[in-house]
Amino acid sequence: MHMNATGFLEQWSKTVPTFFLRFARVLLAVAMTVSCTKLASSEQLNSGWWVVVASFPEPDERSAHAYDWVKAAAASCGVRTFNDFSAKFLGFQPGYNVFVVGAFASRRRADGVKNSIEKCFPGAYVKYGKYLGE
Repeated sequence: MHMNATGFLEQWSKTVPTFFLRFARVLLAVAMTVSCTKLASSEQLNSGWWVVVASFPEPDERSAHAYDWVKAAAASCGVRTFNDFSAKFLGFQPGYNVFVVGAFASRRRADGVKNSIEKCFPGAYVKYGKYLGE
């Protein structure tokens, strides 16, 4: 089929804007997914599923040096950890200084985070507990 310049422009004006509209919708969906993922990874729950990325017996001089290492490793994987004594977590074995990510409302979400940071924390595991705070 042969198309003249006018026919080509008419067809183009119908097709190209639709393509760009679809492309913009896909980009918007991707951007929303990424922002929701970051929000979910930083949700501040006191009770739920925790990803334990490191732990050291109390007292242990390695804990003081581990803070910088864990913080750097977490940053390279795009997560933020915090640490406290395991005795402050209901459901955790007392006697450790633990570095955790979370808490997450679902085990599935915590497992997803654990899987995404395994390259930075090969020994990470998921545990349910309640952070009692100060």
